[in-house]
Amino acid sequence: MRRPVESESRWWTLGGAEVLDVMSAVRALVRQGQIVHIGTDAQKSSTRMEFVTVACVLNPGKGGRVFYTRRFDRKEISLFEKLSTETWFSLDLAIRMHEAFGLSTEREQIWVHVDANPDQRYDSSDYVKQLAGMVAGSGFPVLVKPNAWCASHVADYAVKNKHFRARVRAA
Repeated sequence: MRRPVESESRWWTLGGAEVLDVMSAVRALVRQGQIVHIGTDAQKSSTRMEFVTVACVLNPGKGGRVFYTRRFDRKEISLFEKLSTETWFSLDLAIRMHEAFGLSTEREQIWVHVDANPDQRYDSSDYVKQLAGMVAGSGFPVLVKPNAWCASHVADYAVKNKHFRARVRAA
C-alpha cells in the first residue's frame, strides 16, 4: 500500500535554502513557460531507505531551478518496491502540480523520469514497461534511463548529499 506524499513536506534548493511553498515557486516558473521534470531516487543506509524527489524547472538556454524533498522508509524493500515507490512519489507530485496549476495536457509542461533501465543487463529492466506505463497511463510524458536524467543524475546527486560536499570543498 502506498502512502500519500505529504503536502506539508519540507523542500529545499540545492543551495540549501528551505522553500516554504514549493507549489507557488514552481507555479510562478511554469507560468513563464518553463518545463518541470520530476524524478526520484533512493539510497539505502544502515538503518533505512531514503527517497529524494526533485522538481527541476528548466529555462532552456538559461539554466534552471532544482527543488527537492526527502522521505524515509524501512530499510529492507525489494527492488520492485523501491522502483515503484520512486515512480509513485514522482507521479504523485506531477499529478498534484498538474491539478494545482490548471495545466493543459497538450503542452507537456511536466515530465516524469523513471529510474529504471530497459537494458537487459540491469535488474530494473524487468519493470520498465510497468513503471513507464503507470506514468504514461496517468497522462504524463515519461523518460526512462538513459534519458531519465532528473532521476538518475539530479535526484541521485541530492540523495547522496553531493551538493553539500561541493559547498564544503568550495569554502
